Amino acid sequence: MKRFWKITKTEFISIFRDGGAMLILFGAMLIYGTLYPLIYAPQVVREFPVAVVDLDNTPPSRKLVRMLDATPQADVRYSAQSLDEAKALFLDRKIYGVLYIPEGYEKRILAGEQNHVSLYADGGYFLLYSDFLGAVGAVVGTAGAEVQVGTLMAGGLNQQQAKWTAMPVAYGVDMLYNPYGGYATAILPPVLILIAQQLLLVGIGMVGGTWYEKGTWRKFRDYSATRLTFAKATAYLFLYIPLMLYIFSFQYKFFGYPMKGNHWDLLLVFVPYLLSVIFLGLTLGALFRKRETSMMMLIVTSVFFLIVSGISWPKEGMPEWIYALGRIVPSSSGIDALVRIRTMGGSLSDVVPEAVTLWALTGVYGLTAVLATLRRTRELQAAAEKAREERRREMEEQ
Repeated sequence: MKRFWKITKTEFISIFRDGGAMLILFGAMLIYGTLYPLIYAPQVVREFPVAVVDLDNTPPSRKLVRMLDATPQADVRYSAQSLDEAKALFLDRKIYGVLYIPEGYEKRILAGEQNHVSLYADGGYFLLYSDFLGAVGAVVGTAGAEVQVGTLMAGGLNQQQAKWTAMPVAYGVDMLYNPYGGYATAILPPVLILIAQQLLLVGIGMVGGTWYEKGTWRKFRDYSATRLTFAKATAYLFLYIPLMLYIFSFQYKFFGYPMKGNHWDLLLVFVPYLLSVIFLGLTLGALFRKRETSMMMLIVTSVFFLIVSGISWPKEGMPEWIYALGRIVPSSSGIDALVRIRTMGGSLSDVVPEAVTLWALTGVYGLTAVLATLRRTRELQAAAEKAREERRREMEEQ
């Protein structure tokens, strides 16, 4: 046991004396955990500039423009005389959407004919596009309902009957697990879990490379590979559990994200998640001979891990083999389990498949970490034996 804690202590010292490792493992996690939520703190896009091309210029068309301007999403800043003028405003980045009301808008309403308007939105910004589309859809729907109610009342129905006929089934929309309907609540929790994985992998790999450069591995070449692996893993587990609980407790509360689920359930999922990531990092770290190799090799994996995690695209839209391939990455199952517990209020029984997968990955990567460590210690033992043999020959020759 004394040897075990000696290794753990050495790992702690290696981390805290290495400015680069400290920046990756702690500084970057705290920066990302604070900066990202601050950037997305508004949650939803509000009052983005749009232009209106009103070729009809009648009371109904002007009312439609006022209704659009009254929505929280759009701010009608320009009234263009033509689509070409609106296009110039768009290309100058003064607006991000255009509502086009054709000539004859009022006449078609009075004639009881089908009417239409057109909208042009910046598809390069998905949030702006979807919000503008939703705002125009709501305004046009409301205007259409008013016209229908007026027509029905002219036909002899009273106001209440006309409203019931125009909307025979009333409905309400409840945003589950995302009360603001915001981007931050939807995307940041899983992204922070993925970031934690990447920073751990890079940081552990960096410390592993430092061990080789400074000869620390040679001090423990006669130690058991299993003891080495688990002692090093203990250091990172002790360091990262409090950090992750801080991110998913204090930070969640500070930025107003839904905080549901039991803290103990959250901790019981964090343990296999962090262990599987740590063992994967130790597997790679035992192979690196230079500290820079970790950064160069592991940063590029972020895109792949992001794709297979289901953050950028739901699993239902993925080919099954890609989704299955993603299960070998701890963050994929970790995101599913941790978000269900913390954001959706699930319990441990609701994430059994993900928990089983994480424990399986812990076992697999624990084994690979032991084998990689064994390879490194045997390599150093062979090198030491070779050096002793050379010195013996030199002494014999003398």
